[in-house]
Amino acid sequence: MVLWLESQETLVIVLIVFAFCYLLAALILVGLAGLSRSPIAGALHVTTPAMLTPLAMILGLVIAFLATRVWGNLDHAHSYLAEEASGIHEVILISATLPSETNTALRKEIGNYLRFVDQVDWPAMLRGQEGLRQTPAGLPAALAILLSLVPQQPGEQLAQSRAVAAIEQVLQARRKRILLSEAVISLPQWIVIIVLDALVLLTIGTVHAGKHTTAAVNMFIFSTAVASCVVLLMINDRPFNAGGIVIQPTALHDLALQ
Repeated sequence: MVLWLESQETLVIVLIVFAFCYLLAALILVGLAGLSRSPIAGALHVTTPAMLTPLAMILGLVIAFLATRVWGNLDHAHSYLAEEASGIHEVILISATLPSETNTALRKEIGNYLRFVDQVDWPAMLRGQEGLRQTPAGLPAALAILLSLVPQQPGEQLAQSRAVAAIEQVLQARRKRILLSEAVISLPQWIVIIVLDALVLLTIGTVHAGKHTTAAVNMFIFSTAVASCVVLLMINDRPFNAGGIVIQPTALHDLALQ
């Protein structure tokens, strides 16, 4: 369910998350209103506002911990894409110093790889499908071309070595971005956020027992804050998957136009 929600457009995520948070608050408020007519109503009145501080602090720490990881993954995602594009760009530059036949063959295979990423690899990654087992088109052939080259000059030998290292960099960057695309906030972590949110809402309601309007306003404010944080986490949680904020291979598209 969570993965399905994170795969939706940002507006859909916002509407569903806010609706869920407000519904949870409404259910707790209605439940407390019903309990106010029961014999345990007197026990609810003794709840002190001091309970809100540790609960809100624990919820804040959990959200901050997850936000730190999500933001770190987002930075890594941009870094891996830039690393992949940089490696391809280096191969294109170095190939110009190699014999014309090798240069032409290398550029052709790099073009095959860029088309593979655009048409096969990236769409599969957005769908969350396993991509590490699939051999990327173009790069193995490019490596074979380089390794079969017999350098005639010291400069060609250096260029060959640098080009091979650049292709290895591209393969490593691709592997890291695919692994990162599988890193998500787990279901137990979302459940912890929901449970803590419900506990804080329950405490707010009991602190303002008998004052339904005051309780409703405070629960609405808190639910809005929690929903905003959850939306922010969800739309940034999977930068290499469909839904929310998605990183596109723009840097690779630019190389294909060269």
